[in-house]
Amino acid sequence: MKQLMTLCVLALFGSSVSAQSYETAQDAFDARAWEAAAKLARAEAIKGNANSQGLLGQLYHFGQGGLPKSSELAVIWYSVSMANGNTAIEGLYNGAAFVFNEEELKGIEAKATTCLSSQYEKCD
Repeated sequence: MKQLMTLCVLALFGSSVSAQSYETAQDAFDARAWEAAAKLARAEAIKGNANSQGLLGQLYHFGQGGLPKSSELAVIWYSVSMANGNTAIEGLYNGAAFVFNEEELKGIEAKATTCLSSQYEKCD
């Protein structure tokens, strides 16, 4: 029972820290501090934070924060974000995916699946 309580406390604390870190990344993004936003978003994205994954997709989509402008990487991160529950990013996903044909999009979605299955180690 004590172990279960410890795990619950750690899970709650970890979620709080992750949410705060995402909010810090979003604040940097809103302030147009692109490089800080990219650094913070990536750190949280590879921890599985869906909102940070979507934010990282936006940074790739528009080529901000020292990241290359890449519709492909944007679609990968948007897909990962949506797979982790961030449905609010769907409109941005559609905008980035629009430039690809069906075959290209299938290949990119396969890369998103690899990203997920690799625990975010094989995403870029």
